[in-house]
Amino acid sequence: MNKQREAVYGLRRRLLDGVDQKDLILEDYVSAILGELMDEYCPPKGHADDWNIKGLKDAVFTRFGVDFIAEGVKPATLNRQELGDAIFEKLKERYDAKEKLIGPDAMRHHERMIMLSVLDSQWKDHLLSMDHLKEGIGLRGYGQHDPLVEYKKESFEMFEAMLQRFQEDTARYLYLMQIIERPPDADGVGPQGGEPTGSESGVPAQQGSGGNGHRPPRLVATSADDLEEAFMRRKRRELEQARMAGAGDVQPVQQVVRGQEKVGRNDPCPCGSGKKFKKCHGA
Repeated sequence: MNKQREAVYGLRRRLLDGVDQKDLILEDYVSAILGELMDEYCPPKGHADDWNIKGLKDAVFTRFGVDFIAEGVKPATLNRQELGDAIFEKLKERYDAKEKLIGPDAMRHHERMIMLSVLDSQWKDHLLSMDHLKEGIGLRGYGQHDPLVEYKKESFEMFEAMLQRFQEDTARYLYLMQIIERPPDADGVGPQGGEPTGSESGVPAQQGSGGNGHRPPRLVATSADDLEEAFMRRKRRELEQARMAGAGDVQPVQQVVRGQEKVGRNDPCPCGSGKKFKKCHGA
């Protein structure tokens, strides 16, 4: 469990530090997902006539929004290795086109925010599943299994499944993220503070007949912005809850307020006797 936590927290630290994750997403996550789809629909030991190309096309489109047949890939003319490479190239081209449309900085920001949001969600679900596993692991003894061995085995399998879901959700959110062109507000600043860019189709802004010869700048947002905003709201809520929980442990300090000024020993006694306080009530 400690190694699992270190792996998750290590990735989270890299994301918070702003480390570029593009190569990891494409060369690791996307490549691994495509490899599993190829194994399922075009088995290595199967004949090309038995490949399920339609199933592969639908699965790739569902996860990445890319129709590789429409993009010009011809499976009938390719062997298995060539087919996988051709599809992967189309996936990289789609990712690069989306990055070009919104800009590298915005794409890196979306990568980090989406990965953080998905990672936090999946990790919480994993910890809950681990609690359930601990509660029921003792029952393995009734089946002549060592509970400790079974716990290590099942916890590892659960962690691997969690990582796979994290990678799939990350890739799906980034690939299916829609670019939404929005006009700037009165100050020329868009809702996300992005840079002026082209339309969703990737066509650059055309020159117009305005006073400066250009169209007013138009700024882009994405369909992933709501996910990022929800992530930030959740973090702010957690910080506020932690702050309130900490404040609840601190007892307010009661300040003692005197009803009247202190009477000096040589001052007249407040009782009105005419004697000094030290000879009267102060004795």
